[in-house]
Amino acid sequence: MRRAAAAVLAVLTLAACSPSTAPSRDPGKVVLPLQKISVPGHLYAAKSRGLYVFSGTKLTRLANGVQVEDPAVTPDGTGLAFAALGGQSSTIVLADSNGSNQRAITPSSAPEGALWAFKPSVSSDGQHVVYVTDRGKQPSSPQNLQPNDLGVWIYDAKTSQSRRLMFPVPYTGGDSDPVYRPGSADQLLFTTYLYGGQPPLPVSRLTWMSTRTGARVYLSPDGARNFEPTVSPDGQFVAFIHATPTTDDLYVMPLAASYLREPQPYPSDSAALLASGRVAQPVWSADGKAIAFLMLVNGSFDLFILPVSVSSGVHASGPAQEITHGSFLDADSRLAWAP
Repeated sequence: MRRAAAAVLAVLTLAACSPSTAPSRDPGKVVLPLQKISVPGHLYAAKSRGLYVFSGTKLTRLANGVQVEDPAVTPDGTGLAFAALGGQSSTIVLADSNGSNQRAITPSSAPEGALWAFKPSVSSDGQHVVYVTDRGKQPSSPQNLQPNDLGVWIYDAKTSQSRRLMFPVPYTGGDSDPVYRPGSADQLLFTTYLYGGQPPLPVSRLTWMSTRTGARVYLSPDGARNFEPTVSPDGQFVAFIHATPTTDDLYVMPLAASYLREPQPYPSDSAALLASGRVAQPVWSADGKAIAFLMLVNGSFDLFILPVSVSSGVHASGPAQEITHGSFLDADSRLAWAP
């Protein structure tokens, strides 16, 4: 099934990207193609740490004066969470959907030193924000180096306090990409980075977790590289990136209602291929009928929207549409999509 889907989607991807050639260097602004595509809802992306929102055929820059990474939207679409970058630190910030009324919910420093925080995701009830941070690291110096890997933490709006959910595997860079499962206040998916094989090599596994019980289950096998999970608005499917030696491909797999142990075969083993190439940061539309992602085309990461259908199995229902052209968007920053 994967080989057949790959052949079809390779054609779709090439068809979407072939009409024009990207510039050889960053133009310094977000560039829309000559034939603009209307974007449903509000689709957030970052370029050069500036925050932009696409809505219809209109493009607006938000949060001027703030360096932004990893935008996320509240369940009702009226608010944002994002990482605000400083010189040697970053904080998780809550704001209105237009970027105003910003309020930091994580510290930029602690007794252990300057802190980094990224990848926020807001729970379905709006009461919690999950994110990754190096908070709680051991004091380090050139004479006594200690690991400062990113771990998964959760912020409680009622208490205005955060607590650690996961200790990362040391010297891997830490865990990443935490995202709440829509419709559930206690289910998360995230990427666990660790080492596998002989000799040990860096690998990444899709991980399901219950914040209520602390249960943690891998949804992809050891030895593979799967990351950047994003859950459909009905909570039934997860899109993710599967890396090979030459590509970072977009797949989709179904989710069970819950997990008590590692399912065999792993859900990722039967995932459907949707787009092949150098793909990054997938996100579902609010109605579940499309997935937006960044894709490397002629040296530039640009924004694309792929219509999808989940009837009779997940599949693309049309070619990917080019939203930006030669814009060099920030491929290390998440996308967010609100109604």
